[in-house]
Amino acid sequence: MALPKVNETLNFTMTIPSTQQNVKFRPYLVKEEKVLLQAFESKDTVACLRAMSDTIGACLDPRENIEVVKLATFDIEYMFTQIRAKSVGEESTILIACKECDERNEYTVDLEKLEVTVASGQNIVQVTDGIKVEMRYPTYETMINGDVTEADGGDMDAAMRMLAASIIAVHTGDQRIDAASHTVEELVDFLQSMTAGQLKLVSEFLEEMPKLQHEAAFACQKCSTVNELTLSGLSDFF
Repeated sequence: MALPKVNETLNFTMTIPSTQQNVKFRPYLVKEEKVLLQAFESKDTVACLRAMSDTIGACLDPRENIEVVKLATFDIEYMFTQIRAKSVGEESTILIACKECDERNEYTVDLEKLEVTVASGQNIVQVTDGIKVEMRYPTYETMINGDVTEADGGDMDAAMRMLAASIIAVHTGDQRIDAASHTVEELVDFLQSMTAGQLKLVSEFLEEMPKLQHEAAFACQKCSTVNELTLSGLSDFF
């Protein structure tokens, strides 16, 4: 007699923040957790990104045909926390330094209560009277492919490549120029042809990008100072 399969049932549901699509998922399994741990221990950024996206893909209902790497980065962070909550536990205990005495305090986060709020805003940026830039939030694929993580020249170059990878199209009058028909380098050149003020208009789209975050408050166990801060991004919760 064959051994039974464990945890094949899609018992849980979550909503993808950027698309508002409801999807079913299961917890990740021991074999998947092993891959995650190996990736995290390697401290290789791309390996960690791949392990997370592969794990999410494995846990989602395959009938939804969701291409995980095409989702926004904040989608991945949210989805991973929800899957982890059902796989390991709903709570994550982290250490936060007191702003007054620097004492490290334990703080417990309920992962199931984390949210990402996506406003229904405008993704067309008016750069000049005749030029508009159509934007999208950075996808996980951008990070995995190294368009940003392997950029040379420091943070400024990485930021420019992130912006370039987030352009869908450039509109000039009645013409729509598809960004996919140009290289990242060509798009960076386009951005560098702007004034500082024009570039700021484009940059603000990413600066206002939704985030996985949580407002934390606690009294320090050593000096009793009340600490209030915003936890933001996946690394803040584990």
